Order: sequence, then structure tokens, then C-alpha cells
Amino acid sequence: MFHKEHYSLSLARTKAVTVAQKISERSRIVLDYLQNFPNTSKRTLAEKIYSANKLLFNNSEDARALINRLTGSKGKSELSRKKVEHVTNFSGDNPFGLPATEAKPFEPYILPKANNNILFLSDIHLPYHDIHALTLALNYGKEKDVNTIYLNGDIMDCYKASFHEQDPKKRDMSYEFDVCRQFLDLLVKEFPHAKIFFKQGNHEARWERFLRVKAPIVLDMEEFRIEVLLKLREKGIEWIPNSQLVKAGKLNMIHGNEYKGGGGINVARTLWLRAGDNVIAGDKHKTQTGLKTNIDKKIVGTWSVGCLCELNPDYLVFNEWNLGFAHIEIFGNGDFAVHNKQIINDKIL
Repeated sequence: MFHKEHYSLSLARTKAVTVAQKISERSRIVLDYLQNFPNTSKRTLAEKIYSANKLLFNNSEDARALINRLTGSKGKSELSRKKVEHVTNFSGDNPFGLPATEAKPFEPYILPKANNNILFLSDIHLPYHDIHALTLALNYGKEKDVNTIYLNGDIMDCYKASFHEQDPKKRDMSYEFDVCRQFLDLLVKEFPHAKIFFKQGNHEARWERFLRVKAPIVLDMEEFRIEVLLKLREKGIEWIPNSQLVKAGKLNMIHGNEYKGGGGINVARTLWLRAGDNVIAGDKHKTQTGLKTNIDKKIVGTWSVGCLCELNPDYLVFNEWNLGFAHIEIFGNGDFAVHNKQIINDKIL
């Protein structure tokens, strides 16, 4: 027999469960945003949360109120009481059923063996590039018939995306993107059979940091990613994130900012002390080579590569920089030869 009171009670319980699930989901979303965007204002964060979750929040003020509650602005903070929602099942590789980890595996990017004749260009800082030095480097690449062009970061300067004090007369980001696209089109045209890799440097990383702080509402939109704005996929250019270690045979390749500091008198020696293995890097705008023999009689080499940008920028008129680039040959067994070139008085040395 149908009992109205039983039905009403069941319906009430169902609604209660649904409301509880909704509240839990709302809190989880807000806590995730708070962790991912710690430097973003609450108002901007609330607008971003509401924009992406309109079914869970009535408006941005609704999201902001929950942010205040969870961060302790109204009442006791709940950030310290965040519950771990996902617990892995007992298994062979996790016998204690530890909570699921947010840690990401760190695996190097292995350059294909076919990419064994490499023109290594670093720190061009478009649109503040040195036209003559860059021309010499590209002509050298043509003479050596390179099959790979490796852009080792800071290809763009991203001046207006910096949080340093800025000169309003400097070019804006729209202009920088236009100049970089023109440069990449030139490379594709002049080296039609070469594979091009674009490694993100700390200057390109300025763009994402700018969005994270100033416009987080568009941070997760693909259209605003730097590799999309540069149209790398359409040009057949491979994008490599800044923190990614790259290996070409037995040679490690980094931009150079991955190790903090290290821009003193002997950059190559500092690289050897920190990496303990064969590595080539840019970032410091200095051409240096360091060779050490370890206890096993293995020779370890470290190379710091010069830049291809103006040598006396307004923010650091006097410095120890020099123009330069590198040519790398990778052999079948992984061994390699690094030709670390300086450009002095319009000549390659």
C-alpha cells in the first residue's frame, strides 16, 4: 500500500543528499581554485569560478561568499580542514591505500635520433634582437645543412608581461607576438627540411604568469596559450615547456633558469657543480665551456651559450654578455660534439 508519509520522507532524504553533494562539490571547486591561484584577488577568483560553474553557483557573489568562509574571512578557516576525497584502493604498488598523489612524473623529452645536426639558438629576445648576429647564425646553419633548429627559450622578450617597472614607450605584447610569428615563418621558409623545436624560457613564462595574476578567468582557455598565439602547430613547430629536461643523445639541454642564480663569473663551472653531467644552457648570455674529468675518467662537459639580442639594454647597460650560438652534432652511439660559437666584431669565432 502506498504511504504518502513514507514517500515524502524518502523524497526529503533524496533532496538532502543532493544538497549535501552540491555543497561538497562547491567547496571542493573553491578550494582547488584557491590552491591554483593563490595570488589572485577574491573578486576575480569568484568571477572565474562562477563563469566555469554556473550550475553550482547563483552568481559571482555567491562564489565569493564561499571563498570568504573557506579562507576564514567570515568564521573559522576551513582550508586546514580540507578532507581528502580520493583514496586509492589497496594494490601491489600501494599496499597501504595511501591518498592519491598530485605529484607529476618527471620524464625527460628525448630528441629523436634523426635530429642529429642541430642549430642551437638561445636568448634572441624579440623584438630586441641583433639582426646582424642572428643573420650570421642562420647563414652558419645553412652552410652546415642542419636538420634541426632548437630555439632554447627567451626567443620572445615579453616585456609588457613583466612585473618589473616598465617604459610605456616600449612595444606592446601584440607587436611582440607579430614579430615572433614573422621570425618563425622565416625559419620555416629558409629551413624547409629542418625540424624546429621551441623551448619555453623564463621570458615566455612571463605571459602565463601575467594571465595567472591579472586575468585568471582566461588562463585555462586554449586560445590564450602562448604556443597557440604563435600558431606553432600550424607551422609544424614542437613546443617544449620550460621545466622540461631535453636530451639529445648523451647531452642534456636546458634553458638555464631551471637552476636559480649561477650567472656569476664562471657559468660553465657552476653548471658542472649543479648538474654533474653533460649539459648545454643559455639564459646567462655568456659563451663558456667547461670540461672536467671525474673519478671514473669520464669527461663531463658543460656549455653556456651566448645570446642574439642587444647587449646593452636599458635595465642593464653594463654587463658581461656576448653574442653567440651553438652547433651540435649527435652521433649514432649518443656521443656528441658541441661547437660553441662566439660572434665578435661581426665574425663567428
